[in-house]
Amino acid sequence: MSMNQARWLVATFVALAVLSFIWGHNPAEVRPKDTASGPVIPVVIPNDCTMKGTGCDLALGHIGHVLVRAPIVIKPLEKFSLVVEPQGEASKSMGAVSVDFQMVGMDMGINRYPLTRTNNGNYAQNIILPVCTTTRTDWVADLSFTTTAGTFVAKIPFVVDHR
Repeated sequence: MSMNQARWLVATFVALAVLSFIWGHNPAEVRPKDTASGPVIPVVIPNDCTMKGTGCDLALGHIGHVLVRAPIVIKPLEKFSLVVEPQGEASKSMGAVSVDFQMVGMDMGINRYPLTRTNNGNYAQNIILPVCTTTRTDWVADLSFTTTAGTFVAKIPFVVDHR
């Protein structure tokens, strides 16, 4: 084997190792999760909370309120936008916002998305949820709001529409 062939073989092996690592990891999970600088505070979800359509108004203690909304129709494997709108004083105290989508009792893989702050002060992200092979449609949006008062955590149940 010549020296050039050996170099080519080593370069190919390194490239395959890097691609295998990237393929097996969600970039959102490779990066460290948002760290809380204070207590983790559960958010009480109102009985009339509906994330789809008009949105759900959540109280974050003395920080204020946020409106969490998604389109009225959410289908698996189709992109939709999740928007968090801090209301009043909450916009000054809000740091990072992320969401982790889970299906209770099912392993649907990693569905964690950091939301990006937009020019108007809202947080948004385009999301695609996987299809459940057992045709279940019930999901939970596990939202984390990192603020100056700690991290608020809200678990909002919702249902996706059939494909």
